[in-house]
Amino acid sequence: MTDNDFDQTRGPNETAAYIEALAAELARIAAAERLHMLHYLLEMAREEAASIASRYTSAAGDPSLR
Repeated sequence: MTDNDFDQTRGPNETAAYIEALAAELARIAAAERLHMLHYLLEMAREEAASIASRYTSAAGDPSLR
């Protein structure tokens, strides 16, 4: 997935999922190069993006969370 693959008209769930995928790939690269702090920070960004995407997915299925 590249920045050219991202459609900016998508909502927050898709945006967070896209950021999660990008952060995961960058974290993998950082780990391979033993850039430990950078790997850690990218993993934190990935986890936050996953959490946000999950929240929006949950809210879409539960009217009380909207």
